[in-house]
Amino acid sequence: MFVLRVIKTGLHVIKQKPLPLIYEDVKLEIGYRVDILVESKVIIEIKSVEALNDIHFAQVLTYLKLSDCKMVC
Repeated sequence: MFVLRVIKTGLHVIKQKPLPLIYEDVKLEIGYRVDILVESKVIIEIKSVEALNDIHFAQVLTYLKLSDCKMVC
């Protein structure tokens, strides 16, 4: 119920936000889906795995490249 807690704070939350994938002249409207997008700035990906793998990090990096979100360390 994490999403409900975030929504109660008044932040704008979108679940399963489609991210279009554009390659050369081809645009796929629903190339990817972000699990949770908060204020169009924070991407939250929820995983149910024992350990995160490189593919999980690559997925989030791809979402960052396709969106207007920036990585902050």
